Amino acid sequence: MGRLDRYLFSTATIAFLAVLGSLTTMVWLTQVLRRFDLLATQGQSLYIFLTVTALALPMLMLVIAPIALFIAIVFTLNRLSADSELIVMNAAGVSRWRIFRPLFALTMIVATLTLLVSAEVGPWTLRTLREQIAKVNADIVSNVAIPGRFISMGERGLTFHIRERGPNGLMMGIFVYDARNPENETTYIAERGRIAQTDKQAFLILDQGVMQRRQGQTKSPNFVEFQRYAFDMSQLTPATAVLYRATDRALFELLAADESDEMYKQDPGRFRAELHKRLASPLFPLAAFILAFAFLGDARTTRQGRGLAIGGAAGSFALVEILGFGTAGFIAKNAALTSISYLVPLAGIGYGLLMIAGYANFRTPAFVQQAADYLAARFERLKTA
Repeated sequence: MGRLDRYLFSTATIAFLAVLGSLTTMVWLTQVLRRFDLLATQGQSLYIFLTVTALALPMLMLVIAPIALFIAIVFTLNRLSADSELIVMNAAGVSRWRIFRPLFALTMIVATLTLLVSAEVGPWTLRTLREQIAKVNADIVSNVAIPGRFISMGERGLTFHIRERGPNGLMMGIFVYDARNPENETTYIAERGRIAQTDKQAFLILDQGVMQRRQGQTKSPNFVEFQRYAFDMSQLTPATAVLYRATDRALFELLAADESDEMYKQDPGRFRAELHKRLASPLFPLAAFILAFAFLGDARTTRQGRGLAIGGAAGSFALVEILGFGTAGFIAKNAALTSISYLVPLAGIGYGLLMIAGYANFRTPAFVQQAADYLAARFERLKTA
C-alpha cells in the first residue's frame, strides 16, 4: 500500500470510527434511559445496569455501521474535493480507481465484520441480554420491594414493605407479613436485610428484628426477637424459561431451523426473514461506499456542485436503507418476496457502478437546480452586504 493509499485509508478509517462511536453513544444513551428502571425501581447494581445496556450494542452497531461508513466516505471525498486534492490528483494522472482502491479496502473490512457480528457475536449478546433480563425479572424482592409501598403477592399470601434501599443490595426497615398458612400467620420486622442466593435457593437474611406469630384458633400473638433470621424465598422465585426469538439465533441455527422449536412454530416467516437479512447484511456497506463514491468521486470545483452531489448520494443511500428495513415485514409474510433482501442493496450497488463507469449520469432536476442557484445568489449578496 503506497503513501496515497495509506493517506486515503487512514482518513476514511478515522472518520468511520469517529462517526460510529458518536452514533453508537447516542443510541446507547437511549438504551440507558429505557433501562433506567433497573436502578430506579428494581434496585439492581450498577454492574447489572451497565451490562444490560451494553449487551444490545453489537446488534445496534450492525445497523449503524453502513450509515457510519457512508458518512465517512462522503466526508473523506468532500474534504479532498474542498481542498482541491482531487483536482491535483486528476491533473497528476491519478485515476479514479487508485482513489477507489483504499476506500474499497475499508469497505470490505466493514462488510466482513458486519457478517461476523450478524452471524454469531450479535445473536450471542442478545441471548445473554434476555437471560440477564430473565434473572432480573425472577428476582422477586427487586420487583416487589419498592421503597415506601406495601406490595401484596396476591394468592401467595405475602406482603412486603421496605423503608429504603441502601448500597450493594442492602434494604432498610423491612416488613414481611406471611399468611400462606392461615393457622400460622407470621409477621417479620427487621432493621435491615439483604438477599443471599445459591444455585437453587434464595434467602432474605433479616438482621436485628422481631418475629410475631399468631397460631391456633385463638390467634394469640407470640413475639420472638432475633439477631439474624433467614426467610426462605425459593418458593417465590418463579422458574423462568427464556424463549429465544429469531434475532437471538446464530446464523447456523437459522440455516437449520428446528421445526419443533416453539418460537419457530409460532412464526416461521420471521426466521426466514431474519436469515436472509443476515446474509444480505454485508451488501449494505458495499452499497453505502459505491453510492458515495459514484456521486463524489469526481473532482468538483464549486461548493454548489458538491452540495448537490452530497444530496444525491444521501437520497440514494437513504432509499436503499428505507427499502431494506421497510420490506422485512413483507418478507416474513410472503416467501416469494425473499429476493428483495438482496435486490435492494444490489440495485444500489449496480446503479453506483454504472455511474462510476460512465454509463449512467446523475442529473439534478431543473427546479432543484434553480432553487440552488437562487439560494447561492442570495447567500453571495448577504456576504457582500
